[in-house]
Amino acid sequence: MSEFKPKGLVICVSGPSGVGKGTIIDELRRISPDTIHSISVTTRTPRPGEIDGVHYYFRTTEEFEQMMSRGDILEHDCYCGNYYGTPRAPLIEATEQGHDVVMDVTVPGSLAVMKNFPDAVTLFLLPPSFTELRRRLTRRGTEDQEVVERRLQKARDEIEKTRLFQYVVVNDEIQQTARKILSIVEAERCRYEQMAGIEKLIMSK
Repeated sequence: MSEFKPKGLVICVSGPSGVGKGTIIDELRRISPDTIHSISVTTRTPRPGEIDGVHYYFRTTEEFEQMMSRGDILEHDCYCGNYYGTPRAPLIEATEQGHDVVMDVTVPGSLAVMKNFPDAVTLFLLPPSFTELRRRLTRRGTEDQEVVERRLQKARDEIEKTRLFQYVVVNDEIQQTARKILSIVEAERCRYEQMAGIEKLIMSK
């Protein structure tokens, strides 16, 4: 089947801050190294250990707004006073080449991607409990208690939008959660929309 190469999937992983989106995406890529992680652009300050161009593209507010005006941002959101967005060109290039692209995006960001990529796989990651979510946010130690409380309130609002997503996965154990997501991706690859044309290739042999 080497002649048949379907377009790659866009996989949106959303959920409240602190639910473990980044950790799960790292595990997905460890298990499936061919999966590309879409790097977002943000105006927030880098956390300790974060590298520009690896974890995020860190830009000033002015630079981000210039990118939006040029149409270089596919979707964006303002979260806790900072912009977050997805650069358009790398995403389109990767999927056209047949690569799956996994995105760590906010809930409004996923909803925007749905409009631009109707075939995107949308997945909402939930914590095992709200108490556990509070513990994870507090344990990070990167923000003061006031910011943590704002994130928790935002989380309550976001969880109300779970029904808008195709899939829901509870992030209880990292490896188990990652493998559930990979099972979803494999099933999505078998949809006729992804495999359209393969029957003609088979009949020609």
